[in-house]
Amino acid sequence: MQPAISDLATVTNLRQNTPASEAFPNGADKITAFPATSAPLEAARPVAPPASAPAPAGPQRDWPSALALIEETSEAIRISDLRYAQLEERLQQTISQAAVNMRELEAQIATANEMLWRSEERARQAEARALEAEAWLARLHDAVTTSFSQANRPQSRG
Repeated sequence: MQPAISDLATVTNLRQNTPASEAFPNGADKITAFPATSAPLEAARPVAPPASAPAPAGPQRDWPSALALIEETSEAIRISDLRYAQLEERLQQTISQAAVNMRELEAQIATANEMLWRSEERARQAEARALEAEAWLARLHDAVTTSFSQANRPQSRG
């Protein structure tokens, strides 16, 4: 765990010593090439040399670029989280509006059903009145034809 702490101290020290105006013209200097191996990470880790042997000169690390890349990634994650929160809030608003619309439509359907029921009832009543009127017309027709036909018949003089 100690190497990570010393690396963090190095990065922090480099960060404090790096001017804020230092620009990175392109992202190529921020990309680190990793060897493509299928071996486990433990096998890829170098073995520590004995304490008496001098430390081999390793590749120079570009800590400011790595730190800038981490900061950019952190900013991208923060923006992504903010966008997620905005989308979730918009989704909740859409769900609420859909629920309101659904209640309004259900009320309209209930009103339309009530109007339909009333219209059907009026149609049944009108049909019953029409049948009754037809029956009275038939009786009136029969009464007129039977009453007037006997009066118009010539009486036999006999």
